[in-house]
Amino acid sequence: MRITISKDATCGNIPVPRNDYWVSLNPSGGEISLSAGGKDIKVKATKRRNSTKTKKLTIQFYCGGGKLWSLIVTTPKQGEWVAFIEYV
Repeated sequence: MRITISKDATCGNIPVPRNDYWVSLNPSGGEISLSAGGKDIKVKATKRRNSTKTKKLTIQFYCGGGKLWSLIVTTPKQGEWVAFIEYV
């Protein structure tokens, strides 16, 4: 799935320039990869739930309030992972 970062942002200390990104999960490394223009940005993710009742991969990207956005990846086997992206 693709997400759009409309302004320059950060995820912790990692800069995330504005672009359209393809999102993928690397559960063994605890990372969510954002791919665009031949570049991969790996942001740290936190596992929230181990068991979920989903039968397919879902990706949610929504505003959590103010400049903070939540990126949530839910899979049937790896559970739910979350990363927080803050617009600068």
